[in-house]
Amino acid sequence: MMAGILRELSSACVVVSRDFSPFFTPTNGPQYFSRAERQTSDLEFSDLPQPLGAKVYQVLKTGSAISGFKYEPEHLPGTVYNVNIVPFQRPASGLPASVLLMAEDLTQSQQLQRLEIEAANLRPRQNHG
Repeated sequence: MMAGILRELSSACVVVSRDFSPFFTPTNGPQYFSRAERQTSDLEFSDLPQPLGAKVYQVLKTGSAISGFKYEPEHLPGTVYNVNIVPFQRPASGLPASVLLMAEDLTQSQQLQRLEIEAANLRPRQNHG
């Protein structure tokens, strides 16, 4: 049931287990994170960019979510993601059995915002008086 829900989201979603495998990628996670030279579409923990992998590790170890941070991939200049990493499947031990990483591509909305600001700055100022 959860897989069906995650497939409906427009964001990239990746579930990482406590032992860092297997990855469950119900949506376009591999498209967001896989290296171009990979021969398979299966995503591995090592495919995650180091800053995201470190945050996934932190959430697995602490059980505390990391919400709403911006991530700009080095290999894709101008691309901006809003990333949330939340504990998933919390057993009685208190630490998560896995975490859910969600990345929403904000690139187009950021570009649109920039264009709106530039357009507003180009408009002639009206004199009142």
